[in-house]
Amino acid sequence: MKINKIKLILICFIGLVKVFWPGTKTLLLAEDLAVPFARGEKINYVVKWGFIVAGRAFLSVEPQVWNGKDVYRIYSAAHSSGLIGSIYPVKDKSESIVSQEDFSSLSFYKYVNEGKYHQQEQMTFDQVNGKVIYPDGAIDITKGTVDILASLYVVRLKSLEPGKEFTVKICNNKKNYELVVRVITRETVTVPAGEFNTIVVEPLLKQEGIFMHQGRLFVYLTDDQERIPVLLRSKIAVGSIIAAAERIQRY
Repeated sequence: MKINKIKLILICFIGLVKVFWPGTKTLLLAEDLAVPFARGEKINYVVKWGFIVAGRAFLSVEPQVWNGKDVYRIYSAAHSSGLIGSIYPVKDKSESIVSQEDFSSLSFYKYVNEGKYHQQEQMTFDQVNGKVIYPDGAIDITKGTVDILASLYVVRLKSLEPGKEFTVKICNNKKNYELVVRVITRETVTVPAGEFNTIVVEPLLKQEGIFMHQGRLFVYLTDDQERIPVLLRSKIAVGSIIAAAERIQRY
């Protein structure tokens, strides 16, 4: 297996864990579902390229108090394993702090460790003044902007019906984007955690009026009030990468 193919697989793997491609600006919760994860949850995933286990990841969310505010702390981590881990080691983690009031982002941190590439990023969201503050500067945002990790949880708050389409606004890597989310269909899927009736959504990056495709990513959310992401599937030139839920914990 060529090293460039291994890198492509891991890039797709990390894309699945991060959930959506760089993203967008504002989101209000009017007309949407009640928050489905107030009790907190942790989802463990196995990530595969075909029959090969590429690594594992998890997502967690729990209510907390942060700087005197009621918030949700969303945390993700991913690591490569096996043959792929020995050739191209990956160990990433990120944390998002969002307001319980309107689910806008307040803080975001990520640490990327992929092969010889290492990056840390810290973002502080000033929603009142419409700014995202970095250690070396600031950019303007629209009130309600979310970070890339929080975007998945924003989608879970939406009322989802096949044929529906909506946008989410995200700030990522010092830029603002719009992420168009299309609700595709309903489908029953089986993953290690069990069999689930799901709603399938597809995120599309919209830039300067053009939909930008970098492979296709489909997210399978349980078709109930919890909207748990039990499967993520990415179609790429060399096959398909999936992240399938192995264990779902609620506390």
